[in-house]
Amino acid sequence: MLFEGIVIHRVPYKERDLIVKLLLRNGLLGSFYIYGGQGGGKHHKPTVFEPGSMMKIHVRETKTRSLEGAELMVAQEYTRVWEPAHVRYNIQAFYLICLYFELVLKIAPVQHAGEDQLSGGETEGIFSVVSNALFHLEGSLSKNDFDAPQQLMLFMVKLLFHMGIMPDTDHCGYCRSNLLEATSSTFLPAEGQFACGNCTTGENEKGFLLRVKKGFQTRFQDYAEVMGTNFHEADRLIQYFCHQFHLKPMDLRSYKLLFK
Repeated sequence: MLFEGIVIHRVPYKERDLIVKLLLRNGLLGSFYIYGGQGGGKHHKPTVFEPGSMMKIHVRETKTRSLEGAELMVAQEYTRVWEPAHVRYNIQAFYLICLYFELVLKIAPVQHAGEDQLSGGETEGIFSVVSNALFHLEGSLSKNDFDAPQQLMLFMVKLLFHMGIMPDTDHCGYCRSNLLEATSSTFLPAEGQFACGNCTTGENEKGFLLRVKKGFQTRFQDYAEVMGTNFHEADRLIQYFCHQFHLKPMDLRSYKLLFK
């Protein structure tokens, strides 16, 4: 069987092998045992399983094994299709894609060993969001216009939309009045809604609301159009995401590195 996906997690095993998790095109997580995946040897070959790389893996027809509760498929052949060449030279960009991958590891269902890479239905949107985010983040680095909060904001808006948990940006969660006509609005992550100034006394986040709506309407390749955001606003979306999935942001190692 042939599988194609993005490397989002890898663990060294024994002297030269790897256990790798790929986000497959169907939005599921596949676990693979890669003999010699760490590279090295007498020819000092580098590994091709860098985080964010797109890989094609041919799987052996063999009995599955279990490690830490995850079914492993044993790779027979593998090829790197694409790699993010600039990310490794920008520590903030690297932390950013690590955060993407940590979030995906928390929510993506598992591709079971022995099953074909069938359509994942609604989970296919996860792969679309991650692959587009990686490609255009890499593009922003190559053009020297990388802005971490901008990239994170757009990623979170797209991910929330494809997961079907995008908060209502049109109406107040309490009185259902039009938020665009309101003089002020506040985002309430724990309640999953925006509220107008008449219904809450929180900080006025009308600009944040408009940037969320802009991100929802903006293609990844037009990321430069999402202007004026910052890590605080991106963090609001992460807080909301974690609340929806009963997670704690501080349990995400990359989150602590980006928001220290």
